[in-house]
Amino acid sequence: MNWFVTESPRPAWIARRSYAPWLVIATVCFGAFMGQLDASIVTLAFPAMSAHFGSDPEWISLSYLITLVALLVPMGRIADRVGRKIVYIYGFALFTGASVACVYAPNFDALIAARMAQAVGAAMLQANSVALVTTAVVPEQRRKALGIQAAAQATGLAAGPLLGGYLTEHYGWQAVFAINVPIGVVAMIAGHYLLPRTKTKPERTRPSWQVLPGLAGVLLTYAALFAPMTLLPFTMKQPLAHIGLTIAVLPLGFAVAATTLHKPGITTGALITATAVLLPVPQVLQLAAAGIGLGIIAPACTKRVMSALPEASAGVGSGLVNVARGLGTALGVAVATALIHTFQ
Repeated sequence: MNWFVTESPRPAWIARRSYAPWLVIATVCFGAFMGQLDASIVTLAFPAMSAHFGSDPEWISLSYLITLVALLVPMGRIADRVGRKIVYIYGFALFTGASVACVYAPNFDALIAARMAQAVGAAMLQANSVALVTTAVVPEQRRKALGIQAAAQATGLAAGPLLGGYLTEHYGWQAVFAINVPIGVVAMIAGHYLLPRTKTKPERTRPSWQVLPGLAGVLLTYAALFAPMTLLPFTMKQPLAHIGLTIAVLPLGFAVAATTLHKPGITTGALITATAVLLPVPQVLQLAAAGIGLGIIAPACTKRVMSALPEASAGVGSGLVNVARGLGTALGVAVATALIHTFQ
C-alpha cells in the first residue's frame, strides 16, 4: 500500500520535453478553473436553491469559503512535507466525490455538509496550485505562468454565470454541481501523468513586508471581483441567461489582462479599475474595464508574494495567497449580501 501515499514520477518521455513545465501549468489550470467555476456557478442558482430548501442562500457560499480559508495554510504545509502532487490529486478526488454528494443532498444541512467536504478538497487543490506553478518554471517566466493560472481562474469565474443560468433554468440547481464531475475525472488523470514529484524540503519562513502588501492586494482584488458577481443576480431584472452574459464580462476582462498584460504594474491596474467604476458608461463596459484592471493587479501581487519566499516553502506561500483569495471572495459575498438585505 506504499504506492497509496507515495508520489509517482512522470513518465520519462514527458519529463524530458522542453514544454514539460507548461504541461504542469496546464494541469494546474484544471484545478484553478474548477475551483472558481464552482465558486461562481452557484451564484446564479442561489434563488433556486433558496426556494427549494427555504433557507438563506449565503450559507451555501460562506460555509464553503470559511472551511476553505481555515484549511489553506495547513494544507500547504502538509503538501510541502508529504508531496504537492499527491495532495493535489487527492484533492481532486475529494472535490469530485463531494460534488456528487451536493447533487443528491436530501436537505439543506446535507448540502452544507457536502459543500464543506468540497471545501476540504478545494483547499488541497488551491494550497498547491500557485506552488506547483512557481516551482515548475524559471523565475523570469513566473509572472507569465501565474498570469495563465489566474486567467484559468477567471475563465472559471466567467463560465460560472454563463453555465449557471443555463443549467439552472433547463436542468435544475443540481446541475451546477454535477458539471464538476467530468472535469475532476480528467484532471485526476492529467495530474497523475503530468505533475512532477516534490523535490524540496520545507524551511521555517517568516512573512516579509513584501508578502503582506501582496496578500492585501490579492484580498482586495478578489473582493472587488466577487461583490458584483453576487449582487447582480438579485438586482438585475432580466432573464438569468442575460444576467449571466453581463456578469461574465467582468471575469473575462480579468482573464484577458492576466494572460496578455504582463508588464503593467499594480498601480496601473488600480487606476484602470478606479476609472472604470467612476466613468458614466454602460454597465457592460464598466465591468469589462474593471476586470482588466483587476487582471493586472492579481498576478502582480501573487508574484510579489511567491518571490519573497523560498521555493521549499512554496506550499505555504500558495496557501497564504489562496487564503487572501478566499477572504477576499468571502468579503465580496458578505458585502453584496448585506446590500441585498438592506435594499430588498
